[in-house]
Amino acid sequence: MPKCKKCDNAVSKVYDCEHTEFEEYCEGCYTELHYYLTEPESN
Repeated sequence: MPKCKKCDNAVSKVYDCEHTEFEEYCEGCYTELHYYLTEPESN
């Protein structure tokens, strides 16, 4: 079973892209990363 590079949990499915530097992230960590990349900062 693959492990998430960020949280180190064993998960059934992992995701990667250029934003994770092609490291394998679980769905939760991957979604959180993209949330911070796409949401505008509130001032």
